[in-house]
Amino acid sequence: MKNYYKILKVTRDSSAVDIRHRFKELALEYHPDVSIHEKAQDYFVEINEAFQILGDPDKKAAYDKLYDAYYTKAAADLLNKENAEKDFRTFASHARSEAQHRAKIRYEEYIRNADCFFTAGPKANGVPFSYNMHRTTGITGGIGPMGSIKAKAITIPIPRSKKAMLIHRIGFGIKAFFFILLLLMLRFDLFTSSSFVLQAVVSLFLIGMGGIITRMVYKMTGVKAKIWQAKKYFLVMKYRSKGYERGFHPMVSTTPVGIIIAMGRWIF
Repeated sequence: MKNYYKILKVTRDSSAVDIRHRFKELALEYHPDVSIHEKAQDYFVEINEAFQILGDPDKKAAYDKLYDAYYTKAAADLLNKENAEKDFRTFASHARSEAQHRAKIRYEEYIRNADCFFTAGPKANGVPFSYNMHRTTGITGGIGPMGSIKAKAITIPIPRSKKAMLIHRIGFGIKAFFFILLLLMLRFDLFTSSSFVLQAVVSLFLIGMGGIITRMVYKMTGVKAKIWQAKKYFLVMKYRSKGYERGFHPMVSTTPVGIIIAMGRWIF
């Protein structure tokens, strides 16, 4: 008999809240669309099957009796053990079928039942925020960084509500407005008679104003900035602990292009 507690990495005494929380983390981590693990599909099915049993009070009660008999020997004298095993096999069969069905659901759809990571309250019914990460794995032939550096890349969709998505777009629009305003001032030589220091001060002021106003919008709406909050997502932190860095390719972190991209993220 499968040890569902081991599969979900919880204990026999774990609360329903702890079991649900652990299931959500593992399911989001091992979904076949985002996991780089070779057996992600199998793990995802196992995780979902385990939760179908442990997340249902009646099925969990039936499973616990058999679990004690098999693993703790606390109920070795379980009456009608054969009938209990037969009933449980029926539960497990249905649970596995449901788990296999869930494995076919695209990640973007799967996380719609998750909580928005950028604001408290709403579910993740908006377009997820995509966080690209990579890890250098070696060097191969070719010319230039794209041809010489081998890497593993992963895109992590972070659950986001429609509200958070809208506020993020508004924030981008505000910053873009001030940035375009700066470009227009440069284009029409409005700084011609100004010193370099004054030009730098005005440029920083315009970019800073965009950031300040955006920050105020975030504060008033209770939405957190994607560039800072996304770093705290548990899956992002897990991949970072495995040596992954922000960006879709080592080119982002090993060439001047990375500095330009980082500045773009900071500005927008």
